[in-house]
Order: sequence, then C-alpha cells, then structure tokens
Amino acid sequence: MVSLKFLCFVINSVAVTFFMYYLNISYLYHFYEDWLFCDFKNSSKYDYIIVGAGSAGSILAKRLADAGANILLVEAGGVPSYFFNIPILTPLFLNTVYDWQYVTVPQENACKGLINNQSAWPAGRILGGSSRLNNMIYVRGHPKDYDPWFLDYEDPTVGNGGPLYVNDQTLHSELSDAILKGVRQLLYPIGNINEELSTGFMKVQLTIKDGERWSTDRILYGNRKKRLRIMINSLVHKILFQGSKAVGIQFSRQRQTFKALASKGVIVSAGAVGSPKLLMLSGVGPKEHLNNLKIQTVADLPVGHNLMDHLITGLDLITLKKNIAMSIVDLLNPYSMLEYYLHGTGPWTSGGVNVLGTFHSKFQKDMLSEPDLQIMTFPVGISQDNGILMKKNLRIIDETYDEYFAPLAYQTTISVAPVLLHPKSKGEIRLKSPDPFDAPVIDPKYLSNEEDLLKLIDGIYFVKKLIKTDAMKKLGAELYKKPFPGCENIVFDTLEYWKCYVSHLTMTTYHFAGTCQMGNVVNSDFGVYKTSNLFVVDASVLPKLPSGNINAPIVMLAEKAAKLLIKHLNKGTTERLLKCNVQDLFSLLYSCY
Repeated sequence: MVSLKFLCFVINSVAVTFFMYYLNISYLYHFYEDWLFCDFKNSSKYDYIIVGAGSAGSILAKRLADAGANILLVEAGGVPSYFFNIPILTPLFLNTVYDWQYVTVPQENACKGLINNQSAWPAGRILGGSSRLNNMIYVRGHPKDYDPWFLDYEDPTVGNGGPLYVNDQTLHSELSDAILKGVRQLLYPIGNINEELSTGFMKVQLTIKDGERWSTDRILYGNRKKRLRIMINSLVHKILFQGSKAVGIQFSRQRQTFKALASKGVIVSAGAVGSPKLLMLSGVGPKEHLNNLKIQTVADLPVGHNLMDHLITGLDLITLKKNIAMSIVDLLNPYSMLEYYLHGTGPWTSGGVNVLGTFHSKFQKDMLSEPDLQIMTFPVGISQDNGILMKKNLRIIDETYDEYFAPLAYQTTISVAPVLLHPKSKGEIRLKSPDPFDAPVIDPKYLSNEEDLLKLIDGIYFVKKLIKTDAMKKLGAELYKKPFPGCENIVFDTLEYWKCYVSHLTMTTYHFAGTCQMGNVVNSDFGVYKTSNLFVVDASVLPKLPSGNINAPIVMLAEKAAKLLIKHLNKGTTERLLKCNVQDLFSLLYSCY
C-alpha cells in the first residue's frame, strides 16, 4: 500500500504540473480570442452596469435583462473551461490566473503557522466568481441570521424558482455514517438543517447537477438575449459621478481605457474585497483615508469597516486505524474517472466535505439563538497530497509542514474541523494606493478578541468527545498527538496548548463579508447612502455573517435585490438621493431618504 501511495504521489505531482500549464494556455487562448473578436464602442450607454460576474452579479444580470433592461456585465477575469465543472479539481484553480490571490497583512494573534503570519484569501477572478472556486456546499443558515434585515428570504433553488440546482452528495461512506452515529450518541439532532432543523448535523448538500458543479454564471449561457452584454478581462478603475449621481464606469481591457454610461444605475457586485476597493477608488469611503491618498471624496462613509470571516482550525487532527477515508489512491483510480464520465458519480463529484453541522458552544447560553460553531468533516487530510498543492494554497510554512503534516502522508487522516460562525473580531480593508491595479490592504484582525479563540477551542473539545463515541472507536479514531511546531514547550491537550495551536493553525474558510455593511454603507434597498443610482449587492453588504457557508445567502440576497431593482426599473424610481446615514441596524425596518 505504501509503494502504491508513493506512486500516486509521483503521478499526482506530474499531473498537477501539466494541468497548471494547461490552465495558463487555456487562459491565454480565451484572452486573445476575446481581444480579436470582442470590441467595445467607447461611451456606450446602458440601463444598468453591473461590476463583477460572481454569485450576485450573474443573477442580477440575468434577472434584469429578462425584465427588459439593457445590461452591461463587466468581469475582470476570463471564462471557465470545461474542467471547472469537475468538482474534485477545485483546489487546482487556486493560486492561478483565475484567482485574485489576495493575501492579508501579517496577523498579530493568528496565522502563526503560515508564511509571514499571512492568510491566503482566494477569490474567483472568472465568470461565476468564487462560486467557481468554492466547495459547492449549500447551507441556507439559521432563521435568526436574517432578523430583522432580511425577513423575506426565499429558498434560491430551482424547485422554488431560483437559479441553484441543489442535490444531496451521492458519495457517501462508512466514515460519514460513523460520524453521524457518533453525533447522535452525543445527543445532537440529525436531519436536513436547510429544511427541518435550525441546528444539527447532516450529510452535505451541494450546488451540483448531474455530477457537475453548478455555479451562478451558468444561467448566463445559452439563449442569451441581446439586452445583456458581457465584457470579460475588463478591470473597472472607478465609478463615474456627476455630483453624487453614479453615471457610469471607467475600465480597461487589453491596455485600452474605456467608459461606459448607465442611465438607471451602477451595481457593484465585486465581492467583499473588490467592492469596497472600487468604492474607495471612486471617492466613496472614509474621508480621512481618501484624503491621504488624494482621492476626491464623493461620499464620506465607513466603507471597508466591519470585515468579517469564518475561521477554521483542526486540520488533520484525527488519524484512523481503519483505512476508510478517501485518499489520493481513490482519486487517481481509473475507475473513479470512468464512474464520473459515465454516470456522474464517484469520488470526482466530491465537494471536499461529507458531513457538516451547527451547534451552540458552551459560551452561547441562548439555545434558540443562531449557533456559533459549525463542524465540517473533510475525508481527505491536507497531508494526503504530500505537500504538492495544499501546502501552497494554505501558505503553510515549509518547516511546519515537514515537521507536522508530512509524517501523516502515509497514514489515514481526516479533519473534523470546527468553524467559528460569528466572530467578535472585526477587521478592515483599505487602499494601498490610488492605482486600481494594486491589491488592497486586508487586515481581518483574526483572534483579536479572545472569545473567538476560546470558542474555537470549545469546537476542538467537541471533536475530542466525538472520537470517543462507539462508532468512531470502531474506526480507530485518535487525536494526532504530535505537538504543533511553536507549541512544543506547552503540555499537550491543555487549554494553553490549544490556545497556542489555534493561534498557529488559523485558516480562513473564504467567507469574507461585511465591508459595505447594510445600515452603514447601503440602505435596505441596496442603494449607497449619500449617492444616487449606485448600488452594492454581494457579500460586502451583509450586516452579520450567516450561520454556515455563505454562497446560498448571497444568492438569496441577489434575488431580493433583483426584485427591488426591477420594481425601480418599472416605476422609474432609481434616481433617489439618500441623504442620511443609518447607524442602527434596527432602523432598516424603516425607509431612509
């Protein structure tokens, strides 16, 4: 078995190298194809211009075009190739030309096991945005996540008139069953938390159709009406204003600069990093910060504040004596490829997580409130690719990987990883310079509030209880007891050890949100305060994080925004100057003009 696994490591290394070459060639092909055959008339006029073709932008473009509006959808990235539809290949697209490859500033209290204490922040630079790079996990969240700001949320699935195909993951295993049996023994509820339960555990549901990833950009393809124009490989530099009214955008493509004009509105859907960056480049943001960069202020607003993210820890913390977890041998097995292409089933349909659940930590006294912890179970440890890909994707220090993770390469490891759902620590995004090609300064201030640290440790205590259940004992589940590098001088399995462990192995779940917060930057109709005809619709407007993976809430948000904008389109009421700034979230129940 060891020799077979070694052979698979070699094959995987070669395959990854060639696939990276393929991605670059594919990108260049589509880039020059776009350059040769797609022209743009400067100062073209549209009803709405949408910046960003991610989860929200794609839906808005489709809905508004279907309603009769003339739409320009502008995306900085390119188009996905067929391989983007194969779920198991997702990690290969990170740190490529299809990823913005953001990196945080060094963290004072976290990420100490990562290069320079900096976390990698992947974000999709491609049609479909991060819905092309995520784990496809569908979690609607807890009802109280949306109280009081989004009480009329609706299920965004195709069966309910929405854009998402959602299906149960067909790939189940003895491991999934054992985890759920263990959870049941600990007296936690089992069931569909998207329909039946507010909290509990379940086998994952995925945004998948016939074994293929279902990302939001797929609603744009086929029978596209002439009212929707999509410009790819186009970076928006700034929003154009007449006074405080948004009238268009300035963008570049193929080293040329263009303007596009919008009669009814500019909608920014560039994500929790891209949207605040664009607003600040355009003069919408904290006045003092803009003055320091010599950017003329259009609207003094707290853009970039309230940065939130779900944190995860505990990767590869469990070893199994029974070899039932998914391994690289399973993924490279020719039968797995045949099973996928012939039936749309098998290991290649995996989203990377097989069981998830939400629950309340010991710090959360109100059991009717939204849960503060999530568990995600990964059947393949990050050590199982022998450092070929995941080490780079996560920015793990070489010495740390070699000392802690590498010894697990020939063992069976899984991650039952706790996720902090509602962190007290809040960060910010700032501009590095007025140059739109410069990445912004991202400081999430991870674990700056000690309660976040203690809640993640409580999640680890849950994992310790889980592996002691009868079902997990049958698999030979044990805690990996090798001290994490940097924590060797602390007694293992003490509170102080786990504080050290979590502060070193602090990972993002790529759920960035809140930087154009509803109630502070935008109103309940998604209009930006102190401006007119300017809207923001994406994760940046979330006033608080949902209790789970955020793709489904963003899609629900976009559907609501589309309905509001269609009403504005029909009534001709988009040009409203918003003169007040609501600080109190509860005032969202009332109109502000």
